[in-house]
Amino acid sequence: MPVNPPQEYYVAEQRYLKARTTEEKILALEEMIKFMPRHHGSEKALADLRGRLARMKKEAAAQAKAKKGSRKSGVQKEGDAQVCLIGFTNSGKSWILSKLTDAKPAISEYPYTTSKPVVGMMDYHGVKIQLVELPATFDPESMSVARTADAIVFIVRDDVEKNQIKKVAEDYYLKAKSIFVNPREENPSLIKEKVWHALDFILLYTKDKKPMSLPKGATVKDFAMKIHKDFVKNFKFAFVWRERNGKIVKIQAGLNYPLRDRDVVELHLR
Repeated sequence: MPVNPPQEYYVAEQRYLKARTTEEKILALEEMIKFMPRHHGSEKALADLRGRLARMKKEAAAQAKAKKGSRKSGVQKEGDAQVCLIGFTNSGKSWILSKLTDAKPAISEYPYTTSKPVVGMMDYHGVKIQLVELPATFDPESMSVARTADAIVFIVRDDVEKNQIKKVAEDYYLKAKSIFVNPREENPSLIKEKVWHALDFILLYTKDKKPMSLPKGATVKDFAMKIHKDFVKNFKFAFVWRERNGKIVKIQAGLNYPLRDRDVVELHLR
């Protein structure tokens, strides 16, 4: 039985053949496995790919171990979410980071001022969002941060850059939710709102006005679980205060009650 993989498989295969680093080869192999058809005729080919991927990952682990004392480009996630800023040199990444966070990145008219990831914390009505500016060198180690980010902000100055950065995202298999920002046309306040909405979060408050973020579609159970899992176990009911027709209404709710942006929630336990 012929394997007959789709065109996406062959695109990934070409990336594998052209890859210069072990990490790039691992990424391409993962894409090849993803697009390889699952049927009896593809079992051997799929097994070969998985075996090759396992060897590559072992090789990558050995390389990482050999780099004793070297500084990793990985960035530990902090806050409620991690958002990466990606753009070409002098696109305005550092300017955005400096305006939205307390970070002090080097801002210069000279290209490639940022040589390693720079981290800052954005405050959105009390919710902390970690912003990570990645170097415009697009090196594999730095770009690996973007593959695990909750969202990506692509900073572009025109449509040409927009199309070019889309190709970069494709080459590095960036699948996170993303938005495009033009610092020449958008002010920091607007950019902050766009970053928040890119995350698809809702903003919630405890009864004593402490802010909390949860994904859209979250329920009272999700709210309770984020505070402590025992709150779900000992849950009795919740009061939810919500604006309706210009008035604040008080609703008694169970665990499965869906929450909305800006709700205030008070949990009552047994």
